[in-house]
Amino acid sequence: MRKLILLFVFGIVTSLSMAQKNVTVEYQESSTRNLEPEHYMVTAPLIADIKVTAEKITYTETEAFRKFPITADNIKDIKTAMPEFKKIALSRAAKAHNADLLVGTIIDVTTDVGGFICITVSGYPAKYINFRNATSQEIDIVRSARIATYDQDNLEILYPQTNTNVKIKE
Repeated sequence: MRKLILLFVFGIVTSLSMAQKNVTVEYQESSTRNLEPEHYMVTAPLIADIKVTAEKITYTETEAFRKFPITADNIKDIKTAMPEFKKIALSRAAKAHNADLLVGTIIDVTTDVGGFICITVSGYPAKYINFRNATSQEIDIVRSARIATYDQDNLEILYPQTNTNVKIKE
């Protein structure tokens, strides 16, 4: 009986030792101090005109939002994601009408019968044209337009004048 137990233990030890794989992992790493040359670039201010079409367009996007049906459980998440959804609809509307931007846009968000989001964008398609280097007069116009703007509550916000002097060679 003792020989049988020894033979059994020997068999188990032998099978376990054969089951182990001999794995070798090699690792090597080198480091050096890397100094990249610095590059500085100043570009001349660029300005363009906008050509707006006279025909108002309307575009409705639904397919992009089929994965997001509105339910009582996810309404907060949908409201959080809504600015991004609006950007998607606006982008697709511009692409569908071969426009760089839409002027005077109105964005309406509704749901269809299945509870899926439908975003309708309307506005006037426009394209940038006549790109050119800005003149001193055009830079002054842009600066004066940025002095006073309005925030979401329509309160007037005055931006301080910057001391940036840009000289244009004409």
